[in-house]
Amino acid sequence: MSNSKNSIKFKLNKSHMLTIFLIITISCILFTGTSVLAQFKSGSAVPDFELEDLDGNIYQLNQFYNKQDHLLLCFVKADDSASIDKLKDLVTFFEDYQPRENYQIVAVVEEVQDNQNLRDDYLSLQTSTEIPFLVLLSENDQTMDNFQIRNYPTILLLRPDLKVRREFSGLSSRQERSFYQYLSFTFTSQKGSSASGCEGGVCPPPEGF
Repeated sequence: MSNSKNSIKFKLNKSHMLTIFLIITISCILFTGTSVLAQFKSGSAVPDFELEDLDGNIYQLNQFYNKQDHLLLCFVKADDSASIDKLKDLVTFFEDYQPRENYQIVAVVEEVQDNQNLRDDYLSLQTSTEIPFLVLLSENDQTMDNFQIRNYPTILLLRPDLKVRREFSGLSSRQERSFYQYLSFTFTSQKGSSASGCEGGVCPPPEGF
C-alpha cells in the first residue's frame, strides 16, 4: 500500500513539474517574441548615430531634432529585394497621399561592400522622388545592433523630439495593412475632403496597400 501511495505521489509530482516546465517555456517564447516585435515602446528614446549618405555627407540623427512633425526611420537590408520593394512602396504611398504635415523619411541601409549596382539603385530611388527622402549607409552592424534590429524592414515613426511614436517590425502582410492604415489616419492628406473616399481631409491608403 505504501509503495502504491509513493508511486501515485511521484506521478503527481512529475505531472506538476511538467506543467510548471511547460508554463515557463511558453512564457519565455512569448516574452522573446514580444521583444523582437517591439524593441521600442511608445515614448522611448532611440540611440543617436553618425552615418554617411550616398554622396559621402555625414548625418547624425540628432540633426533632425524638432525639424519635422514626423520622422520615419526605415531600416533595410541592401541586398534584400523584399526590403527594397517595401521601401519603394513607402515612397509611392507618400507621393500619392501628399501629407500636409512636415515629415522626413530616412532609410538606414545595411550596406553591401563594393556593390556599386546596389548603391546606384538606392541613389536612383532617392533622386527620382520629390518627397523628403534620404538614404544613409551603415557599413557595419553597429547601428543595427544599437537599434536591436532583428527583422527587415523595421520602421520607427518618431515624434519631433525623436522619441518613438510607433514601431513596425518586419512588415508582414498583416502588419503592412496596419502600418498604412496607421499612416493614413496619422497624416492629413493635402487632397482634402473632395478627393474620392476622403473624409475631413483624411484619406484611406492608396489602392493596393
